[in-house]
Amino acid sequence: MSVAKDELYRLIEALPDKETPVVKRFLEFVLIRSKTEDQAWLEAELSELPPYEWGPEGPPKGKPVRYEAGP
Repeated sequence: MSVAKDELYRLIEALPDKETPVVKRFLEFVLIRSKTEDQAWLEAELSELPPYEWGPEGPPKGKPVRYEAGP
């Protein structure tokens, strides 16, 4: 388990029992909102976005890519 999840688990364990439903509803809300935002991006018409402005130097120079066919 990650450090952040360990910390969350510790905090939730320390809550009074009457507060855990509130935390549960909040976490469910966060998950639903996250899924909704993801779905909106997947369905968005991104071809209408304006071109990215790279500045006077243009796009950064990357390393060349070489394709090697597989077996």
